[in-house]
Amino acid sequence: MLKDILIVDDNVKLAKSLARNFEQLGHAVRSATDSRGALEILGNHPVGVVLLDIVLGAEDGLSVLKEIVRRFPGMPVIMITGFGSIESAVTSVKLGAFDYAQKPLDFNKVLKIVENAIRIGELEQENSTLRNRIMELSGNIVTRNSEVLAVCEKARKLAATNISVLILGENGTGKELLASLIHNASTRASRKLVTVNSAAFPDSLLDNELFGHEKGAFTGAQSRFIGIFERARDTTLYLDEIGDMSLSSQAKILRVLQNQEIRRIGGSETIKVDVRLITSTNRDLDRLIREKRFRQDLYYRLNAAILKLPPLRERRDDIPLLVDHFLAQFSLENGKKVRFVSSEVMERLMEHAWPGNIRELRNTINYAATLTVTDRIHLEDLPACLQETRERPRGDSMLVEAEKRLILRTLRETGNNKRKAAMVLNISRKTLYNKLKKYEIAPTA
Repeated sequence: MLKDILIVDDNVKLAKSLARNFEQLGHAVRSATDSRGALEILGNHPVGVVLLDIVLGAEDGLSVLKEIVRRFPGMPVIMITGFGSIESAVTSVKLGAFDYAQKPLDFNKVLKIVENAIRIGELEQENSTLRNRIMELSGNIVTRNSEVLAVCEKARKLAATNISVLILGENGTGKELLASLIHNASTRASRKLVTVNSAAFPDSLLDNELFGHEKGAFTGAQSRFIGIFERARDTTLYLDEIGDMSLSSQAKILRVLQNQEIRRIGGSETIKVDVRLITSTNRDLDRLIREKRFRQDLYYRLNAAILKLPPLRERRDDIPLLVDHFLAQFSLENGKKVRFVSSEVMERLMEHAWPGNIRELRNTINYAATLTVTDRIHLEDLPACLQETRERPRGDSMLVEAEKRLILRTLRETGNNKRKAAMVLNISRKTLYNKLKKYEIAPTA
């Protein structure tokens, strides 16, 4: 856990004394007496933690802190403060300092703060590595949720086969992303995935789009039209919202699955097609079968490989990860650097029911990132429906349990360290303790 330490203090005698103590423990120490020297060292050398005097000669230590936070986000800075500067020290923490140490300095206390800063920095690095590994595992699906990761793993196994796959899930849960994952991991990945939304076409036009037509098949058919099934030969066809398809179209889809052949509208020729079919729906197919609106034989043909994506309200542990992802995406696409959300915003995002799922969350983050004038989203930047404080319905026990499970799991993963847990959850320690009390979770050490 040895890291380079930067001491920024115009009191050279104090800086040398601190440096000797740290060097005896094996740390490499660099020193600067002003902001220019500090920023030059930070820009050219790997530094694990900064000790910064709040009164830096003619300079204001808080201004130097702001510059370090701006130019080196994530760098832990510990402020050194005099007896009468506690108010400034508290302000420094609000500005992004990790912690503060009060003069006269007790080296053992300073050492403990430095070690905590290094540990949390390492934890953040581990989280970043884990996040990258998770994203690799799931392809374009950003998740650390165990249920979604299991779905992704099953999807990868199915990708190696030619089995038709049915994806179930509410609108906005990422069904098309999952279809892309399957295609990209398959032997057909060299060709582009073909996508059709069944609900976007009236019945008559959908058949024409899927199967094509011969010249003269109907009024206005002045030439042959090649349908999507023929154009998707040797690749994967993703057919979205199959639950909205008419019974007659369903019968034709069943024939494609059984015989790998189609017939153009107005044609007599049977055409062989080699297409891997992935379908999806947000509808309850069992209910549609009972109501005679979905063919049972087609369902039996599809249900050999079913993947179900949970709604966002059942995978709240993904919200902080998705927020980071959408902020990075927004910054890349718009050139506006918005990197953070306030703890109040994260609490509101964690509490919201998200009926529109991930799509709704992405639109919310893009909206708020557009409005904010800083690098952080604040409560007033959110859409009006998320700014309003509402009491959670008493009957909404599922949301309560989901949040409680998330807190318990985070505490386990951080060894019951409340500071680390609050950082991972992106809430303040005060908020964490309030939730521990609310959910009657014993705040063990």
